[in-house]
Amino acid sequence: MRFGEIRLALLGCRGMFATDALPILKAAGFAVYGADLPELDIADESSVEAFLGRANPRVILNAAAFTDVDGAEAKEEEAFSANAKGPEVLARASARRGAFLVHISTDYVFKGDNPEGYEPGDNPGPPASVYGRSKLAGERAIAEVLPRERFLICRTQWLYGTTGKSFPATILKLAASRKSLRVVNDQWGVPTWTRELARQIVLLLNQGATGIHHAVNGGGPVTWYDFAKRIVAEARLDCTVEPCTTAEFPRPAGRPAHAWLRGGPPGAQPWEDGVREYLAARSQ
Repeated sequence: MRFGEIRLALLGCRGMFATDALPILKAAGFAVYGADLPELDIADESSVEAFLGRANPRVILNAAAFTDVDGAEAKEEEAFSANAKGPEVLARASARRGAFLVHISTDYVFKGDNPEGYEPGDNPGPPASVYGRSKLAGERAIAEVLPRERFLICRTQWLYGTTGKSFPATILKLAASRKSLRVVNDQWGVPTWTRELARQIVLLLNQGATGIHHAVNGGGPVTWYDFAKRIVAEARLDCTVEPCTTAEFPRPAGRPAHAWLRGGPPGAQPWEDGVREYLAARSQ
């Protein structure tokens, strides 16, 4: 696919991923038209139609979602509205307009009990949380409305970027004021840098990829403890990172212990390089 002047609707444009993805999409040649709450509610068909009527995109990239994993346990209706109904509305709008839909999903669609990790073709579920169930419902809604050749679902995990809340930002803040931190060492995955995810989405579009793909940094699997140690070391902070168990830090939502996403593109940026690029971007 040649991207020159291809109109792309970027939904959730003020979120963490979209903020970092925007310059990469523009550099690839897309003419990007962004929208986010409150002017666009992806679960509201009239709101979606009004925006798409103005943008007239050939590609719709949905980065809008309810991402508060713990909060979703108490706000199930809100989570399903954004993560399940929203993708269905977008799929129907894509079908009417002949647009290609790109949707970002998550490792939380898997149960998370496979130490060998998951390939894109593995059966998902049952998710361990409301968030995971809502995201899986969104994937299934898209696949029910659109033929495979009209959509691309990119599952990612442990996503972090230069803006908004993220694990690295929290670790950096805590490590700057404490002598030691305790971090979970029994959940496994791959830390994924927003800019690498954006680069991989562009690559997949360029290759004409369709259906479900995994888009994560290379390497791994690692634990949150491994991730935190690398962040602290690369930032040269005087803080010791110590391992602990998930049971020592109970959360409202269940977390997949083993949900390593396999099957990413060859040559993906190693996750350690992603951390260095992230820290360099923060200092600019």
